[in-house]
Parts: sequence; C-alpha cells; structure tokens
Amino acid sequence: MFLSKSLKYYKKPRVKEAIANAAVDREISVLFDCKFFGKRPDVINYPEDVMALALKKASSFHCSEERWYSPLQIKTGQTRREADELRKGWDLVLDVDCPHWYFSKLTTRLFIDALKANGINSITVKFSGNKGFHIGVPFESFPETINGIETKNLFPEAPRAIAKYILEFVEKELIKVRDGVIDFGGYYQVTLEELKKLIKTFNKDYGKDMSTEFIVKKCSSCGTKKEEQEKTINNYYTYFCTSCGHSEKKRVEKDFIKCPSCGSIADLQKNFKEEKCNNCGSKDFLQTFNVEAIIEVDTILLASRHLFRMPYSLHEKSGLVSVVIPLDKVMSFEKEQAKPELVKEFPVFLNTEGIKYGEGTSILSKALAIQAEKEAKKAYDFSKKYQVPEEAIPEDCFPPTIQKMRRGLRDGRKRALFALTNFFICCGWGKEQTEYELYAWNKRNEEPLREVYIKGQLRYAFLKKEAIMPPNYQTRFYKDLGVYETDDFESSKNIKNPVQYAKKKFELLYGRKIGEDPTTKKKPGRKKLTDEQKEMRRAYKEKLKKEKIKK
Repeated sequence: MFLSKSLKYYKKPRVKEAIANAAVDREISVLFDCKFFGKRPDVINYPEDVMALALKKASSFHCSEERWYSPLQIKTGQTRREADELRKGWDLVLDVDCPHWYFSKLTTRLFIDALKANGINSITVKFSGNKGFHIGVPFESFPETINGIETKNLFPEAPRAIAKYILEFVEKELIKVRDGVIDFGGYYQVTLEELKKLIKTFNKDYGKDMSTEFIVKKCSSCGTKKEEQEKTINNYYTYFCTSCGHSEKKRVEKDFIKCPSCGSIADLQKNFKEEKCNNCGSKDFLQTFNVEAIIEVDTILLASRHLFRMPYSLHEKSGLVSVVIPLDKVMSFEKEQAKPELVKEFPVFLNTEGIKYGEGTSILSKALAIQAEKEAKKAYDFSKKYQVPEEAIPEDCFPPTIQKMRRGLRDGRKRALFALTNFFICCGWGKEQTEYELYAWNKRNEEPLREVYIKGQLRYAFLKKEAIMPPNYQTRFYKDLGVYETDDFESSKNIKNPVQYAKKKFELLYGRKIGEDPTTKKKPGRKKLTDEQKEMRRAYKEKLKKEKIKK
C-alpha cells in the first residue's frame, strides 16, 4: 500500500524537481521497498532520476550534509586528506527529535532563537517526517577560512562544535529554572512535578530519578555534570570542638582528641564533600535544565558521509512528507499538514537566497575555541604539579625522545601536542617561544593538526597557575607514539622524565644548575651560612668520620 502511494507522490513534477534540486553536489542514498538501501555513492542529476528510482520501489531519499565536487568519486576508507580535497563544503544540519511532539516543536524553536542570538539569520527548518525537525544553516553563512584553515576542511569538528555550543547556549541562556518552575524561553512554563508526569505519559519505560535528570548542576568551565569528591586536607585529619568552635589538624587518625583550646573533646571530621569537576578541576557550577533529558539532539549526524532525509522525501514509517516550514510556523505546525496530498508549496531547505555571507564567523570561532579548550582540559592530570624555572632550558639539553617527537609525526599528534606543550612550559619556555615551536612542529607533521586546536591547548596551559609534568618514560606513552629513544646519559643517571633529563643535561653542559648565577654558580640572593651553622656542619662531619672509623 505504501509503495503505491509513494509512486503516486514521487511522479508529481514539482516533487521530482524539488528533490533533484536538493541533490545538487550531494551524495545520495535511496531506501528501497522500506527495507534496504541502495548502492553508495549515488547521485540524482535530473528530476526523471527520481521517477526512475520510484519505479524501482524507492520509498525514501537521503542525502549527505557535505557537498562534493564529484560525489561518485567518494570511496569507503578514503583518507582525511582525500576527503578534504573532494569536499566542496558542508551545511549545518541539526536533527531535533523527541517522543513528545510539543517538546520537539518547543526545542526546535529555542534552537532557532539561539542561532539568531548568535548572529545567524539564514535558517531554514523542515519536518523530519515523523517525530522531529531538521534545522539547516547553509555553508555560505560561514567564512571561507578561519584561523588560516579552509572552513570546508573543518568537518565534522566544526559543525559538531557549533551543535554543542548551541545546546549549551539554550540550557544556559534560554531555559531558566526558578523556584521549581522551568521557563522555556517564554514560550512555555511548567513545574518540575508537572514535567515529570508529562514525561511519564509518553515514555512509560522512563525509570530514572528524573529529579536529577532534568535539573542538573554543570561545570561552568567545561560543561560536565557536577561530581562530589571526598578528600582530606593535605593528608591531615580535621578535629572540631563543639564547645569552643576550635578546629585542629593532625596527621594521626583518632576518634577524638583533647581540644588544646578549652580541654573538651574535639571530634574527628575526617571526610567532607567538595564540589569539584573531575574533568577540569573547576569549582564553579551552574544549575541548568538538562535538554537532553527530554529530546535527542543528534550531533552524531555531524559525521563524515552521514545522511539525512531529503526535503520532500516521504517517511516510510509515518507516510508523511519531510516538508519545509516557515520559522514562525514551527510552534503551530501539526503533522497532518505533511500528508502527501496536502503538500502544494515547495520552499527550499538550506536556501541561500538573500544570504549574508560569513554571518556565522563569530559563532564558528567561539564554538571551535570552546571545544578546543575543553579537549585540552581533559588531557591534564591535576594531581602532579611542578615549579617552572625562571631560566629557559635550551634545545641542546632536550632528550632524544623529545627531539624525535619534534621532527613530526604521522599518528598520535594530539597526544604529542599535550606532551610537548607541558615539556616546553616545564623547561621555562614562555608563551611566544612555545607557540612558535609548536606551530613549526605542526608543519612538520605528515598531516598537521587544526590550528584552532593548538590555540586551545596553549590558552588553557598558560592560564593555569602551575605547570604539569609531561608523562614519565615508564609509561607506554612514548613507545605507543613510536618516538621513545634513549642514550647513555639517560641510562647512567636513571632518569624517569624528559624534564628531569633536560635539567641534568643542562648541569652537565653548562656546569651549573638552572637559576644559578653563571659567574658564582650560586643561586642569586642565596644567604651565606652563619658561624653557628658552619660549626654545626663541621661537628656533623666529624661525627660521620668517627662512625666510619668504628665500623
């Protein structure tokens, strides 16, 4: 029955023309007989191609988010470089889906508002054909290059970063939680209890603790959910006196101690809770509404060669058309309006008419910078701290492993960037010197990293008050990268870390320690021993001699 209806629908001239126009420069895949997809890659060049496929029992049409110079040249397993050369551009397509129809419309409306608030006006929306909507922003809205890189090559990381940025913007800026009432951008207000009941009506299998799913605390720095950590202060145990309020810290763990202030019993207060993000270490959290608890925002759609349902294609489950709708009609749109026999108008999805070129520059720049900074924070171990020397260690003191890594890599570039950044900082290199070296290293890589990623790493690394040592040699870090090398100096000194190697090699080559005055070989400002201290040292040496003679 569905196939007879689909054939009747797809043979309409305006339907064939609309689908063929949407297929320009895109990879196409066709679902046949509601069961299996046809060959990939495929293309639709003419309106009659749609009819030919319909006669072969085509039930729905799907196309790529990416635009290609020659879609038929796409091949499975192609390298990133091959894909970049073949890719002409990409469009931002956000797939908003929800089992509750009203929330699908509401969230779509909020996403549109978020895009507009960030300077993007070239927005089109279409019904997915079943439960949700597709929000589209054409590639022409974004700059040709950003941070010295062609924007067309920033796929899928750029659209994925924008999708995450918009999701967080909606949660932080458009949905407000006040006194148990959730305000969805002024379009809808509901209490938490009412929302729970509403969710249960359309999702009977929802068995989670919804009070923690809907209202969550998220790290204001990296966006991850709040986690409570138990710890003691500097390995001390805290004792508190309820009589006088005095607190005492001791290394010894006892049930109680005698209060040194009033003599009463001071109880042990060993463990306490501290709000701290396990991902980035931040202690700043925001209470937000968790949008992903009620809808599915498919950011996985933003993957190479992933497809979305073409505008004016039928949906095989619902039998409805994926129609394009005006932005101001989203909240009032009903599924019945997408019945095949009612579709008379065919506005363009991802329309570029009257577009303001480059209007998405700001949001793209923000999204990439935020995403790069988040990835940088994930790479750091906050348990290991190191005091940066005031004097920079020169290159001739670097260990063989670091020297090999600096010559460029084929794989593991992000891990290498993490190690090199920390190594240079721990060797006393400043921001400009480190930045110059990392960009030079990146050019030597077989396939350079995105420049925005390096900027994110540098920004976060130099914002931290304390440096973090690069990985030790004992780990498989350097061996997995294929850069581990050793020499006689490293073996003879039992060196465990690249920074330790650099410092010891500096002492060998320059005859002094880092920070010592080259003329005196003493640290500037170092106090001389007093006569009393000299006498104590002399007496101690005499004692050691006597003990040695006795033995």
